[in-house]
Amino acid sequence: MKLSLCIPTNGVKEWVFPVLESIYCGEAGETDFQVVVTDNGRDKEFCEEMVRYAKKHTNLDYRQSDSPLFLNEIEAYRRAEGDFIRFINHRTKLLPGTLGQLMEFVEHYQTEKKEEKPVIYFANGMLRRQKECFVYDNFESFVTELSYWSSWSTGMGFWKEDFDQIPAGTVFNELFPHTTILFWETAKSRYIIDNRVLLQEIPAGNTPKGHYDLFYAFAVEYVAVLLELYRSGNISQESFLRLKQENLEFIADQYELFVLKGARCSYDLSGYRQSIQVFYSHRQVMDIIEKKTPARDGACLCREEDA
Repeated sequence: MKLSLCIPTNGVKEWVFPVLESIYCGEAGETDFQVVVTDNGRDKEFCEEMVRYAKKHTNLDYRQSDSPLFLNEIEAYRRAEGDFIRFINHRTKLLPGTLGQLMEFVEHYQTEKKEEKPVIYFANGMLRRQKECFVYDNFESFVTELSYWSSWSTGMGFWKEDFDQIPAGTVFNELFPHTTILFWETAKSRYIIDNRVLLQEIPAGNTPKGHYDLFYAFAVEYVAVLLELYRSGNISQESFLRLKQENLEFIADQYELFVLKGARCSYDLSGYRQSIQVFYSHRQVMDIIEKKTPARDGACLCREEDA
């Protein structure tokens, strides 16, 4: 089997079934690919509907899961049988032709004479550049150019043979489990960022996107992942500091949107004060926000005291 599409979910039918329809409306035969859905939600109606849906497709593996948070993702990968494993967010539909393009990608590298297959990340147009494909000959350049998008599991795609090399006892980060896989192969000769737009996000509407502690995740856990890359010698201090700063800019955007402007979200925002002190400061966050928000009539943004 060439390809496995893995869809971990907590059981949001308004998203999952449109995503599945975007997969099965394609022209690929069901013997060429597999769909794995792992569900760690507790929605009985969703489960029953998924069981009925799975009976219509011989290549759909639906399983309920007890894995907490995002570790559900790793469970899906372990059930995958395809030569190439592609993560599909339960809120992103495949655009027309995407399944065929993924099949072509797998076939290309299966027929290539080189024994070593490249590490690849699908940025889905998030890198604001004209090119559709970026190729690097070293791990550090790849990670640095990805910037904080490496925190985004939606871009994940990898070879099953590489995944199988990760020791069985490996502990995956509960918030960013995909980074263990993405950062595992540090000595390959080719790393690729595929920036083609292949997926389309379904608007969240009134459905909650996530309930985790947003600022702990990005201001503490994700920076700790990057720090370990530096401590292990896989990226330089210069690259680590650049990534850390770019991640801070992302955090500042989230703080401005959800805290200062009060945009609706389901994230837990209560950990900001404590989390921002680990690698950054509140003053740094406000400096970024103020620099991109021109003051009017000599006024400035109200700055809270540093935590």
